[in-house]
Parts: sequence; structure tokens; C-alpha cells
Amino acid sequence: MRLLKVILVLLVVVISITACKKPSDKEKYYDAHKKMMEIKSYQTIAKISSYTGDSKREYEFNQMFQYPDKYRLEVISPNSIKGNLTIFNGKVAWIQHATINQTWKMDNFEQSKEQLMFIGYFLKNFINSENSTYHSESFKGQDSIVVTTELPGGNPHFYSQRLWIDGKDFTPLRLNIIDNQDRVRFEVYYEDFKMNPELSEDLFYLD
Repeated sequence: MRLLKVILVLLVVVISITACKKPSDKEKYYDAHKKMMEIKSYQTIAKISSYTGDSKREYEFNQMFQYPDKYRLEVISPNSIKGNLTIFNGKVAWIQHATINQTWKMDNFEQSKEQLMFIGYFLKNFINSENSTYHSESFKGQDSIVVTTELPGGNPHFYSQRLWIDGKDFTPLRLNIIDNQDRVRFEVYYEDFKMNPELSEDLFYLD
């Protein structure tokens, strides 16, 4: 009888330890990876900082993306370029300057820096890269998964991307574009991130 009690106590301890065990970095990474691969579209407010030497410029955009490579980028701030619009439908790009009411159409826009700020292009680079790493890190007091992947082309100014993903709901939090000296060239914070909203095809075309 005493032996049975001891066994029962041990079982309770083991179950309690198992229940309280936190997921490993590897487990969280795979959960985050699965969630990110489910992204077919998204809409978010992207707050972008651009660094050149000692100077810093800040921008705020309404950012939309639709798989595999369509995007829409509208300037919210600064006021001097508010309303400016960049649209890419996978083949053709339109750039509209609101202040002068002019629009340019471009047939070759695939290597633009704007694309690097989108989660969809990070995922594309991540899938095609053989040199991606991940680790856990605290971000603003909460657990996050940090994934780093190389950018194609070997450009020393845009060498790799580093993405912070919420450790609970696996939404993107922050994206850095890094040069080959591990210096941040662009820093993006995502706010009000909406995953897989229904986006009209008309959003990715401009007459």
C-alpha cells in the first residue's frame, strides 16, 4: 500500500513537470514556421526607419501583400510625401505622387528596396536560403522567435534579413535589413497586423 502511494506521488510530480514544461526553441520555431507558411495575404501599419551613416529617416506606411508577390504601399507620414503610392502586381509597378498628381508605370520593378520590407518576400528568401538560423529572444518584455536569413544577390548593403515573431500568436513584430557588417540599414515595426484578410484584386492595379 505504501509503495502504491509512492508511485502515485511520483506520477503526479512527473505529470506536473510535464505540464509546466516550456516548449523548446526548436518546437516554437516549427510552430512559428507553420503559422508563417499559412500567410496568403496581410495588411499592417509598417513603421520604417532608414539608416545611412549617422542619419536616420522615419516613415509610416499602410502595407498590403497578397501571395505570391503583389503589394501595395501607401505613405502615411511624413506629411511631405503623404498619400504617395507604390503598387506592384507581380509584373508591373505603378508609382503615384499625390502632391504633384503624377503616376509612373514601370515594367521592371522586381529588385526594388520596398520589397525587402514585406513579410511575403522574407518568406520567399527564407524558403530559398540554405543558411537560415533561429533563436529565442525577449522583445519588449515578451517571448519572440528570431529568424535570420540571407538575401540573394550578395549585395553588401542588403546582406540579410532578421525577423522577430511573437512567441504566442506567431504574428510578425519587427524586421531588420542588415548589411555584411551586421549593421541595421532598415528597421520595420509592424502594428495592427491582420493575417489573411480578403484583399480585392483592384488594390494591386492602377489605371
